Amino acid sequence: MALHMFCTVVKEGGFRQAAQRLNLTPGAVSRQIQTLEGHLKQVLFDRGGGNSATLTLEGQNLYERVADRMTELVDALNPLDHHRRHIAILVETSVTLAMHWLIPQLQVFRQRHPHVQVHVRTVDGVINPSAPVDVFIRRDPAELRGLPAQTFLAEHSVLVSNPVFASTLVLPVSKGLDWLHDVPRIGTRSRRDLWPSWSKAHGMDGKLPDPPLEFDNTVLAIQAAVQGLGVLVVPEAFIEPMLESGALKLLHPARIDTGSYSFAVGRLQASSRVSIFTDWLRECGAQ
Repeated sequence: MALHMFCTVVKEGGFRQAAQRLNLTPGAVSRQIQTLEGHLKQVLFDRGGGNSATLTLEGQNLYERVADRMTELVDALNPLDHHRRHIAILVETSVTLAMHWLIPQLQVFRQRHPHVQVHVRTVDGVINPSAPVDVFIRRDPAELRGLPAQTFLAEHSVLVSNPVFASTLVLPVSKGLDWLHDVPRIGTRSRRDLWPSWSKAHGMDGKLPDPPLEFDNTVLAIQAAVQGLGVLVVPEAFIEPMLESGALKLLHPARIDTGSYSFAVGRLQASSRVSIFTDWLRECGAQ
C-alpha cells in the first residue's frame, strides 16, 4: 500500500494530486509515505515545496527500482483501467496553445486516426517528467527538463487589431511605425518578449514604452484585441481563424520570428499511438 502511494505521488506530481487520484485525504497519503520512510530509514521527498513531489536522491533511486513493477501489479489487479490507459494518450501543453492551435487541429487528427483518443491537459512552466503524460509540449525547451525534445512548430508573430478599431487609425507611410506611440497597445505578462521583438525587428528597439494595457496571458490579450481595446503583437498561428473570419485584421504585412514549440515524449509512455501523434504534430508544424 505505501509503495503504491509513493509511486502515485511521483506520477501525479504531488501529495494533493495523489490524494485526489486515490480518493483519500492528503494527510492519509502523507502518513503512508512517512511510514515508508520510517521503514526504509530514508527521506524520499523534499518537504520544502509543500504538496510538491520533489524526490530526494534516495527517493529517485527507489522509484527507478519499483515503478515498472508497481505498474505491472496495478495493471494485473485492474485490467479495465489498464485497457483505458492504452486506448488514449495524454498531452500536456499551455492553455493558449491548446485553445488556439492544438484543439482546432484535433478534428483532423480524429478523422485520420479514429482509434487514438487524445486527452489534453493544460499546465504552464517546467514539466514534471514523472507525471503520467505521454507528450509534453512547451515553447521553451528548457521547461522539458532535459527530456529529448524535437522542435515541430515555428512561431511567427504579426501586428493586429479589431477591424473597426483599425478603421480609426491614421497610418501615414512617411512616419513608418511611429504611429504606434499614439495608440493603445495590448501586452501579455506571459509573453513580454513579443513587443520588444517587434520593435527590434523594425528599428524601434527601446523606443516604445511598455504596453499600457497588459493581461495575464495571451488568451485574454487576444480577446481584448477582438473587443477593439488596442493593437496586439501575437503569434499568427493562434489567430488564423480570426483573420479569416474578419474578427481581427493585419495592420502590417511583416511576420517576425518569435520562437518555436517543441515536444518531448514521457519517459515511460512511448508507444505506437504516441508515435502516430508525434508524427502528426511534425506534419502540422511543417504545414
